[in-house]
Amino acid sequence: MEEPVATDIRFFDLNSRIGRLRYLAYGLGLGLLFIIPVFVGGMLMAVSTVLGMAVLVLAYVAMLIFSLALGVRRLHDLDKSGWWLLLMIVPLVNLGMAIYLLFFVGTIGENRFGPQPPPNSGWVIAGAVAYIAVIPLGIIAAISIPAFADYTMRAQMSEGVQLAGGGEAAVTEYAQAKQTWPTDLAEIYPVAKQDPAGRYVASVTSSVSGDGSAYGIVATMKTEGVSSMIAGTSVETWTNDGGQTWHCGPGGSNPVDDRYLPASCHANDPPPP
Repeated sequence: MEEPVATDIRFFDLNSRIGRLRYLAYGLGLGLLFIIPVFVGGMLMAVSTVLGMAVLVLAYVAMLIFSLALGVRRLHDLDKSGWWLLLMIVPLVNLGMAIYLLFFVGTIGENRFGPQPPPNSGWVIAGAVAYIAVIPLGIIAAISIPAFADYTMRAQMSEGVQLAGGGEAAVTEYAQAKQTWPTDLAEIYPVAKQDPAGRYVASVTSSVSGDGSAYGIVATMKTEGVSSMIAGTSVETWTNDGGQTWHCGPGGSNPVDDRYLPASCHANDPPPP
């Protein structure tokens, strides 16, 4: 007597069964779909940490639910209860469980969870084979997305460094001619008059040390439209020898973390108080 075989696959039926190749192929499809919200969430992190994290958390929860559903249906094919999937949270045991799900042959014919799944299509076979290639791609994505977010922040901070450094020549010329520091940076450096000062920079202001020996130019980033990690922070260029040499690094009232600054702006000595 011929064993009964299901005529179709019911994707959202937890009581149905899927074989090894469909488990791999559907896992591949799920992983590829997951890349989209992860990419979107990573990009949003450069603007709003809260919004970016919300997208990532929702995507993770959705993927977890669908992954559990696939695992339950694969266990059903092995004539095992879906509760066996709880073993995946036990260290070392979860490795054996993964091997069991991936390599053990399901029940031939009907079992208590329904008829045997239909024959695998060419797409299912191709997806199962391609699953191996997704692992390195996933690793690359996990590395490249945060790296791109860091690159975006450094690029935005570079404008602050550029605008702060743009006033150095005018300050040096003024100090050498007047033998004193300028009292109004905007008078000699037009960028300081602008509001906002740039695409990512809110303002460019001056700072004089308490004893008058040093002068600094502070670029403060906008609070909106820039990465949340650098929003409202500031970078400063300063001199304490009349403008002969200038230093660059975190400064102002809310110094930026120097990891978001270009390599040329990492002075060891802090700006003057």
